[in-house]
Amino acid sequence: MNYLELCQRARQEAGISGAGPTTVIDQTGVLLRVVDWVADAWIEVQNKRPNWLFMWEEFTFNTAAATRDYLAADVSITDLAFWDTGSFYIYETALGTLDQNPLPHSPYRYWRPLHRNRMDQRADDRPQLFTILPNNKVRMEPEPDDIYTIDGEYKRTNQLFAADADVPTNLPDDFHMIIVWQALKYYGFYENAPEVLDEAETNFDNLLFRLEAVQLPNMSEDYAGLA
Repeated sequence: MNYLELCQRARQEAGISGAGPTTVIDQTGVLLRVVDWVADAWIEVQNKRPNWLFMWEEFTFNTAAATRDYLAADVSITDLAFWDTGSFYIYETALGTLDQNPLPHSPYRYWRPLHRNRMDQRADDRPQLFTILPNNKVRMEPEPDDIYTIDGEYKRTNQLFAADADVPTNLPDDFHMIIVWQALKYYGFYENAPEVLDEAETNFDNLLFRLEAVQLPNMSEDYAGLA
């Protein structure tokens, strides 16, 4: 379901009289509340767990010779929440993936006392490690001497619903109703309707349990690099 369809389903499940909404834009009254509740519900679902698999994305970018630092925006990433620092790989672009190796991460608190001093006096070379600066820049160490391809993974920021046709990014279709049930919880609190609230909470919890089973990483996997 898209944003508009989620709003229509939420109105229907709430038993709000009338029809619609026919759009999420410029609504008033109770339909404005429905539109806002659905938008807020999607944010709450995304924030429910810090490691949802549907919140992860892959990236690839090329370094430039003599350029040490890279912001997400510099490499066409517009929705970065944080980098998965254990996922970075590097290869010399001209040589291709046969040259690919993991690129180790050095936490900034360790990188700074070892490498911050006299950076400009070190010879450019193939990066041997990277750190994430406090402003979320990726800093290569040493500074690249050529074009290298970096690939890995990151967690994206929350998607904010805005247009009728917006669809929950990467959330499997089978779980779209979790947004509706969360919105119905808001409605139940607002209207002081315990029967609506009870049904919404039960249905939400059931879907959340199923979503966690398929959209959280296996507990045996090593996610220490995400800190």
